[in-house]
Amino acid sequence: MPVIVSKDNKDYYLVPAPLVSFSKQNYNNIGRPGFGAEYSATLQGTLIQTHGNPYYFSGIATLADSGSGWTTTRDVEAEEITEVPGIDLLDATIKKQELIRTLFTNPMVSGVAKPIKVSIRGWDDGENAGSGLSFHAFVDDITFDSDSAWARPTTYTINMRNATFIQSANLNEFGNFSNENLASGAYAISSLTENFDIQEDGRTTLTFKMTPSQPITSYHTSLSNTFKVYTVNRSITAVGLPVYDASGGYVSGLKPWQQASGYIFAYLGLGSGVMPSSVSSYSFLTSGYSIANTVYQESIDREAGSYSLTESCIAYNSGTHPVLEQININNDVGENGSNSVSVQGTIQGLNTASGFAFTGNAYLNADAYWSGINMAVPPSAYYYAKGVLGTGDWLHPKPLTKSVARDFNAGTISYTYNFDDRPPNIIPGSISESIQVSDTYPGEIFSVTPVIGRSQPVLQYLNSRSEYKRSLSINVTMGKPTGYMWGHEPKLSPPLPYVDISGVLKGNHNGVLQNLILGQKPSISNANELNYIYQAANPVNDPYFTVANGKCFHSAPTESWDARTRNYTYNVEWTYERQ
Repeated sequence: MPVIVSKDNKDYYLVPAPLVSFSKQNYNNIGRPGFGAEYSATLQGTLIQTHGNPYYFSGIATLADSGSGWTTTRDVEAEEITEVPGIDLLDATIKKQELIRTLFTNPMVSGVAKPIKVSIRGWDDGENAGSGLSFHAFVDDITFDSDSAWARPTTYTINMRNATFIQSANLNEFGNFSNENLASGAYAISSLTENFDIQEDGRTTLTFKMTPSQPITSYHTSLSNTFKVYTVNRSITAVGLPVYDASGGYVSGLKPWQQASGYIFAYLGLGSGVMPSSVSSYSFLTSGYSIANTVYQESIDREAGSYSLTESCIAYNSGTHPVLEQININNDVGENGSNSVSVQGTIQGLNTASGFAFTGNAYLNADAYWSGINMAVPPSAYYYAKGVLGTGDWLHPKPLTKSVARDFNAGTISYTYNFDDRPPNIIPGSISESIQVSDTYPGEIFSVTPVIGRSQPVLQYLNSRSEYKRSLSINVTMGKPTGYMWGHEPKLSPPLPYVDISGVLKGNHNGVLQNLILGQKPSISNANELNYIYQAANPVNDPYFTVANGKCFHSAPTESWDARTRNYTYNVEWTYERQ
């Protein structure tokens, strides 16, 4: 049974052949048994000063290789190579031990130790000789027996480690058992740890309950529920094994730390080299939770052959939007009992994107949620504000002011709405309205007659009074104009009006300008609403007195319209007589 050590492209036979023993170390965890294995090989041989390989001749010790002709027959172990004088027995022992130590020293290539190939097989001239067993190993230790006094045959023990075999004795009969621990595509590791740390985040996701009804003063929003948010930290560490092919190189070029990383990625079901997904499932969390804000950190220790992957994420309730919203509501009550309510909110989007995907990143999730708040009419913030007031309290649904701040990198949107209890608008599309009614009541009519030498004129009552007068002044600021588009391509015939990148109006100027200057003037676009105001202020319709029949006259109404500032004014005055 030759034991052959291959080194420096040569095969060295150990003669006499040492005894070989193997032990297999299975690596187990309580939660995941049998995730890996490794072998320990032990050679227990004998050095004979006058026989075997390495051999001693004329004061020179060397390793006989396959080219010397004496290591290829069954009888070689019985042949005496040379007569060693007694005076040289100690020298022969020392030199043979040096050769054994040298042979079982792992070679260094570019500063990295390479494995030694060890083959165990029967003599090749047998008719039914098997293929034997081969493996690449690292040497842990070499010991020599001291009982021989270095002058008689001495024993040696060599302990080695190997992760797999490169040739199996069952190769021809039952298949290749060289990788008995590794299924196809599997990875070799010696250690696997996985830790979870789950903590309450301290933040919550919110849901609101709205109870709408008509009129709008009855709308009310209250906090419906809060759901806890959890911070989850998961760390996985594996230590890889060196696995070699027949040429002594790493199988598939995978170093031990890469074996460890491949195992972890396969363990997570990701496939080697694939960015981990942020939709991991944690069965120990309460059902109905989703994962977001996943961050992965890699740690590689090449010398230890270890690879660690740390996953940090938060778990939020699946029934809510993937955002965390902070809302502050301030209600100020004036001396006259008027209400003003400020709603300040910060929307922190959660990153639900998988790998390098763009859809589902933090800002897009925040923006989607913000659109639901902003696009609603009235905006959702109005209902938040209404929620702090009494059910019947009036609050204007159109905010007095609104400001929005976006942080694309942080994935946050901050907003502020200010509401007050100003009266409702009358003219649709108006931003602000001012309606002033002024009444001039009858005064006494008298004459003023100057008299020479008198310190003051003579006042004489004429037994009559002046007329009743009422004036109406309407001032309205309208919202943004309509009727043209920015950046519209002028491909239609005739081209639609549009505004180019320099801000200049293009297209059908006449139609657009007529619409802006005339058509959008409130007395044309909102004639009915202005008439409501006119008729409400008209003295003949006043419910608190009666105007004499046919005794109410109005002056020429005047109006002005600034199409750029969107400011409109209307003035009229009535003169009338009461019954």
